[in-house]
Amino acid sequence: MYCENGRIYIENDDQCINCKNYAEGVSCPLLTALGLGVVYLEDSLVVSNCGFFVKFERFLHVVRDDDNID
Repeated sequence: MYCENGRIYIENDDQCINCKNYAEGVSCPLLTALGLGVVYLEDSLVVSNCGFFVKFERFLHVVRDDDNID
């Protein structure tokens, strides 16, 4: 995670990528604090042990449409 020109960027190594709060667009307390200027990020940071983390799991199912099979 890093800030540039007032914007917060999440990198693939950050735990945020797999967080339900981030994936579903829910307001993350960490990102909210950064965005509001309550907390400042002076350098890059790898988020790896966030107390607000909730694992985002996606469940996919193959749905078969038997009506359109020749």
